[in-house]
Amino acid sequence: MEYLDVSHPEWAKMWDELAGYRLNDGDHLCINEGFCWEYMGSTMDHHHLKHILHPATGKTEYMYIERARAAVGWA
Repeated sequence: MEYLDVSHPEWAKMWDELAGYRLNDGDHLCINEGFCWEYMGSTMDHHHLKHILHPATGKTEYMYIERARAAVGWA
């Protein structure tokens, strides 16, 4: 697993895609009782994120966002 720096070209796109999921309703962080989405790292195919106490569900949620290079691999 690798950890992307905030200056990495995929960083902003990853957070924008996360916010675009219906569960998050346009919110990049979804702050709830001091918890928010956490970036856990990236594999060759996905970015891994976790929220300990998501405001919409009240439980731990995980998101796996496909990386651009993974989609290219399917072509």
